[in-house]
Amino acid sequence: MSQHNSIEEEVAEAQSMFPAVNVPTSTPSFLIAIYQRSPYTRIKMTMTFPDGYPTQHPLIVNIDQDAVVPPGLKKKLEKELNLVATEQPTQQVRAVWERLISFVDTNLFVPCWKDLRQSVEMVQKSDNNTITAAAATSKSTTGNNNKSKKQTNKQSTITLYESKGKIKLSLYNEAYYINVDITIDPAYPDFSAATGGKSCLLELKSTNFPKSITDMMMTQAQDIVRRMQEGLSAARATNLSNPVKVPKNFHLNIDEMKEKYKTRLLTKDTISNIKHDTEALKKVTDLRNKEASSVRAPGDNGYVDHKALAKERKDARRAIQKLTEEEKAADQQLEEKELAWKLEEQKRTAGYYDVYIPTGGTITPQPSLYVLVTFLIEKVKGLVVETCPCCKKRVLPICPDELKSIYNSSSSSSSNKTSAKNNKELKKMKPYRTYCGCWYHKSCLNTLLTEPPFGIECPNEQCGRRVFHPEWPGDVKQLEREWAAKQARLREIEDAMCFL
Repeated sequence: MSQHNSIEEEVAEAQSMFPAVNVPTSTPSFLIAIYQRSPYTRIKMTMTFPDGYPTQHPLIVNIDQDAVVPPGLKKKLEKELNLVATEQPTQQVRAVWERLISFVDTNLFVPCWKDLRQSVEMVQKSDNNTITAAAATSKSTTGNNNKSKKQTNKQSTITLYESKGKIKLSLYNEAYYINVDITIDPAYPDFSAATGGKSCLLELKSTNFPKSITDMMMTQAQDIVRRMQEGLSAARATNLSNPVKVPKNFHLNIDEMKEKYKTRLLTKDTISNIKHDTEALKKVTDLRNKEASSVRAPGDNGYVDHKALAKERKDARRAIQKLTEEEKAADQQLEEKELAWKLEEQKRTAGYYDVYIPTGGTITPQPSLYVLVTFLIEKVKGLVVETCPCCKKRVLPICPDELKSIYNSSSSSSSNKTSAKNNKELKKMKPYRTYCGCWYHKSCLNTLLTEPPFGIECPNEQCGRRVFHPEWPGDVKQLEREWAAKQARLREIEDAMCFL
């Protein structure tokens, strides 16, 4: 029997045993075979039959590199499959296909091979950076921080279970830690019923972060995965998954807002309240001047300098006009800034459903594993050393027990004066995450939002976005009114104290 006939028979027998393998091209010199477990798990190989096959020279296997098969996976598969061909004296095609099918069907990390490698490198890199920062911090801490120092050297780990498609991720930073499991869906980057409709199912196993922080972060992390399943890019999915929502009155129709904004500029409605106050001030000034002009001061022999009074009234009118112009300019600048923020928000959320193909209404899922791991490292592990943009001090205390005390003080009340005072001080240090993504101490955020200048950008140099939080009003006018009312009450108290 010739070599050509033996190769044809071997390929035919292999095809009968493994019908799932597609063979688009087959010649006596080479064949092209494709095995696909899912639309995103597709391995294409070229098998070359050299002269003297199979007795003198074994089969040569080459794996095609594409979006599914990165260089690392290509190298691994070629090494394993060529070794199988070398060890098999006959029926090498069948042995290679059998090994390929077994590898693809039992290794659920095949469709996320590139993401997985990047994630492992990311975990290792983050540990190197964190240890350096933690060591610098520990030099300035003493006393009850010894426990934190001992845990500083604990390394973050990432453990892989290929047959289960499960990743165990343990992140450590100083005395804080978080352990999570990530289960990869067999249809990754798409999803199936195997993981409850999530291409990467995230599960929290243990942590010493407060529940409110972990709930917020875990919810956003899983939402990022969901949005990337819908075809959104990593940046857009991260932005739209923000768990802190903007105030209700901020989401207005932009076209209506522009028209309303133009009308305000033309009719000066934006300074209606200030104009009302200035008109009242003018009336008071006129009445006082009128009264002064009709009253004879003692010792002046009844003489009234009407020219001086007229000059004073003229100067007062000029001062009022100047005040009005300044307030008008400041108000106009604030309106322009608020409109710019609204336009930015509309641009950020625009095109959410642009990823849908108009003809079929389908979407192209995006790989999300590396984005998910990066988020957990940067936003959860990185939170430990994050600083408040206002006071520039650490947002989280060094000791996790102290952080728990801060959160417990917010939900507890005590009749003891000393305990109540301590709880009040602890509440001021409670971490708050704002809409822009930065973390503040509660007292710092309260000062930033409730005192002039209102509508300020985030002091963080790398942020600069508008600061919002659901517990504070988002309307600048409301903040101004509340601040004015507070100042009025303080003046009343001062007057009462002076009187007493």
